[in-house]
Amino acid sequence: MHKHLAALSAAALLLCATAASAVAQTAVVVGQVSRTAVNWPSFVAESEGLMKAEGIAMDTIYVGNVALIAQQVVGGSLDIGNTTFETAVQAIESGAPISIIGAVAIKYPYSLMTAKDVKTAADIKGKKVILPVPKSDMDNFITDWLQKNGLKASDVDRVYDGSTPNRYAALKTGAVAAAAVTSPIDFTAAAEGFNKLIDFGSYVQGYGFIAVIARKDWLAKNEQVARGYLRAVSKGTDWVYDPANREKALKILADESKQPMDVVEKTYDYFMKDLHPFSRGLTVPNPDIDNVIAALRANGFVKSANASREKYVDLRYLK
Repeated sequence: MHKHLAALSAAALLLCATAASAVAQTAVVVGQVSRTAVNWPSFVAESEGLMKAEGIAMDTIYVGNVALIAQQVVGGSLDIGNTTFETAVQAIESGAPISIIGAVAIKYPYSLMTAKDVKTAADIKGKKVILPVPKSDMDNFITDWLQKNGLKASDVDRVYDGSTPNRYAALKTGAVAAAAVTSPIDFTAAAEGFNKLIDFGSYVQGYGFIAVIARKDWLAKNEQVARGYLRAVSKGTDWVYDPANREKALKILADESKQPMDVVEKTYDYFMKDLHPFSRGLTVPNPDIDNVIAALRANGFVKSANASREKYVDLRYLK
């Protein structure tokens, strides 16, 4: 009798496992800028089967520009996008029917890497600097840093490109003297002899970086899909932060970013020991969104004097 019951239990478990593996997968098109370390939780969510477990077949598109992410979410070619908080708030201010539904990164894993002869603020005067987007948070950070170091905003010649790999290529070829790049490219640049003039992760505090956005009409029709996506990325964040997963996390980022393992190891140590850039539970800290709104209001992008965070953020899908 006991053997018979055991056999039935084993059969039931097998049937459950088979049914679970056969769960219908919902296709979700997700927009990212480029294959950098800020996407680590998403890489993990895909490679470790966390998306599949939520019934999601994720199709990731790399578009190379944060503004294009917002535009393509609004246009419907992307279901979900990862863009900067600043870009999301500006899009909503312009009438885009989207919401911020979570936060991937709440610290800036960015550095201003400079040519080998540019080692101080004085050295950068009169030089060309490449940044992600005009009139952006990075523009403001650079201006603030210049002024604190006795220079004017006009003391550098600014050019723009939305992709970290492209900006780094401009630095390597000598087309610019300084480039704002994210990890792990900044560690690659340091290994090749370029200087780190600014560590934005330390310099910028209380300012949200990467937000998850989606169209309101898509969310209304796909509430459980949105929840599943956010759960998978949240679990991916916890997985990355777990030191037991270090070796596998290194391999995942090395494979995705195509950067050398020694550079990836330095990125991991910086992220896990010093920066802690990823938001646990994808929560959006109030100061992080409030400071973004305040900065955009000061620059004239947010017109209302009393626009609240609820205009931009809808966190019910995290619950």
